[in-house]
Amino acid sequence: MVLKLSSAVVRLARTARVVTAFAVAVVAVSACETPAADDGFGKPKPVKDDGMVQKPQPLPEAPPDWASALAVVPSYDKASQTLTVLLKIKEGFHAYGPGEEVSKPVALSITAQNGWAITGTADIPAGTKKDLGALGTSVILEGDVAIKAKLTPGTGAIEGVLEAQVCTDKACDRPRKHPVSVPAT
Repeated sequence: MVLKLSSAVVRLARTARVVTAFAVAVVAVSACETPAADDGFGKPKPVKDDGMVQKPQPLPEAPPDWASALAVVPSYDKASQTLTVLLKIKEGFHAYGPGEEVSKPVALSITAQNGWAITGTADIPAGTKKDLGALGTSVILEGDVAIKAKLTPGTGAIEGVLEAQVCTDKACDRPRKHPVSVPAT
């Protein structure tokens, strides 16, 4: 019986120690401060703009892609003896039409070989007047533009040059000569 009583006392003592340890832990945790809503950093202080902090700058615009701004597609209709040079001007770009006084207007010429020659002058659309701000008012061509020229027939390939200056509303490429070639018909 003594043995039974002593094991019960030992179990009771263990339980009392566990309960005491738990009570001490609860008291210790509840005695800690509750963290502040600002995570303990306090109120933010105003930032002075003394010019020492560099503000982010907007990225510069990419330069225009002049190489893909204009495509030149020539064709020849033997029945009407008409050379058509289709200018495919990319959106956001323009070339210049007849009557332009500041920039280089579009011009078409045929190389004097194989007997081909332009009869009269090339038919270039009039274009539209557009205010380009600081650059002034210009006569521009946009989108697909067909330039037509009646030709005196020759033999062999038709060779020529289309001169054009391509621009955006803010910048211009230098005037360029684009080869025009139609195989022998």
